[in-house]
Amino acid sequence: MKRVIVFSLCALVFGGCISQNPYIPIRRYGLEESRLIETTREKPMEASVAVLDIRSRPRYEQRMLRRGPTGEMTYREYDRWVEQPSEMLSIMMARALTESGAFRNVGPARAFRTSEYAIDGDILSFEQVSDGQGNRAEFALRVEVRRVDDGRVLWSETITKSAPMNADSGAGLAEAMSKAAREAIKDAAGRIVAAAEKDFKEAVERGKQG
Repeated sequence: MKRVIVFSLCALVFGGCISQNPYIPIRRYGLEESRLIETTREKPMEASVAVLDIRSRPRYEQRMLRRGPTGEMTYREYDRWVEQPSEMLSIMMARALTESGAFRNVGPARAFRTSEYAIDGDILSFEQVSDGQGNRAEFALRVEVRRVDDGRVLWSETITKSAPMNADSGAGLAEAMSKAAREAIKDAAGRIVAAAEKDFKEAVERGKQG
């Protein structure tokens, strides 16, 4: 009899725990993947560019990060990025440069040695910011383009963008971060192309004179 009573009590307690702590599935989100660059050049430069793996701080992992009004940082418990932010941004950068039509070829890091130019970058901010003004996605990327042959940096800048969130949720952060990141990547791609084109034209002129 005692065993039956103990089992029944355990079952009641266990059932109570289940009802009080229901299973909550992990939700995963990605950045918008629609076309970034609308205007494509008709004739590309006779030069290739390698997009090196964009780096990020260890805090920016697949868990979504939120910074509160007093600076404290917490992760959204059940919200994840579908891939590491660094991977998503590397892909987005390569896609933007491909869509620009400015280069003969846009390759990954392994194409470094056979390319004229290389893109390098670091994610400095990729988080939700919650303060007295509401919730927003904050994105910052330090990016540079340099020549592969001599390592000379042609352009380097930190681009910062933010976008308001329409809801304090993983979906709201993903939508706002997509807007901020896409705007930053489009700006960066335009400046990368301008710097590479300027250098390429100067190299052509030097070749003619030499």
